[in-house]
Amino acid sequence: MATAEAKRRRHHSPPASTAAGGDSSTPTSAAPADSSSPSLDLIPDIARRLTSLEDFFSLRASCRAYRALLPASRRLLASQSPLLLVSLYPSFAEALFHPRLRRLHRFRLPWGHHLPPSRYTLLYAHGFLVTATTAANNYPPRLLLLRLFTGEQLRLPRVFAPFSRVILTADLLVVIFLPGRATVQHCRPGDALWRVASAPAPHVFDDLISVNGTLYALVGLRLATLQLSESSLELSFLGGEHDDANRPEGDRFMLGECGGEVLLISVEHEERVVYRVFRWASEKRKWEMITNLGGRSLFLGLDGFAACVDQDHPGVRGDCLYAAGRRLGEWHEYSLADGTCDVCNADYPGAPPLNNSSLIRPSVWIFPSLC
Repeated sequence: MATAEAKRRRHHSPPASTAAGGDSSTPTSAAPADSSSPSLDLIPDIARRLTSLEDFFSLRASCRAYRALLPASRRLLASQSPLLLVSLYPSFAEALFHPRLRRLHRFRLPWGHHLPPSRYTLLYAHGFLVTATTAANNYPPRLLLLRLFTGEQLRLPRVFAPFSRVILTADLLVVIFLPGRATVQHCRPGDALWRVASAPAPHVFDDLISVNGTLYALVGLRLATLQLSESSLELSFLGGEHDDANRPEGDRFMLGECGGEVLLISVEHEERVVYRVFRWASEKRKWEMITNLGGRSLFLGLDGFAACVDQDHPGVRGDCLYAAGRRLGEWHEYSLADGTCDVCNADYPGAPPLNNSSLIRPSVWIFPSLC
């Protein structure tokens, strides 16, 4: 009986802290003594060439010496392709899906007992998953920052004002807002309360983004820098109003960045889906449309910009936008070069049906190379 129970335990997927960072209580061997094993000096270089997250953590877990040499860092995970955080139907537990390999990663996330709608993931940025956990009455929510590959957790105060967008800066300032409103809320891990500030009338925020330590705001297609203090904010506009002659085309707009440069991204849904990208021409103080990203690719979530990645990831096309679709497990691959748009769907055991109309949030992009 004990033997059968032990076998069942061995078949369980490890928790995130074990699969990702390793558990110091788990017995592991020392560095391999076999002369055919690679030198320890070569292990980091081998890890940097791996393009499967499972292969990286399998190598890391193979012995104590390897684990010490292979922290889950941006340098060592630089070759890892973007992943999708997808839902398993009908439970809506979450898993990591590899779009190029078309399969789920064996990686247990640490919140299996907090299923939607009591918890939902908002975005991934700077190595953290940002999730919102709600009480039994679904209000007010509390935000949690989870460093996906180490298990580190940072809890934020309860949020009492409505929001739908979250911005996480490199120094862990969290800014939340509702597009079309004049108010933003912001705090850092360890703060007891959210600070609230509002823009002067008639300005409202359409989008926000953090680029190289500066917060930028989109206000009626005008670009501005945003400085936050305890209970106030300061908007400094970088350009004037747009008229019909110089207004960027599109139905919906969001801010983005590429190589440290602020972008405006538009989406148009008419006969077909069209994405356009505009760069801020500071010398002309206006937006100019571009079709070349220098080989880089842009990733968009349903509600806003996710990340810009270089062209050296297998299966990722340069000068292309990857946009999460409205359906669970759906994304668009849009080429800026020729305007073609491929609609893709994650096909995996437990994938929701294509006609699923659940209100659960769509897939979130995960970037191991940007941890």
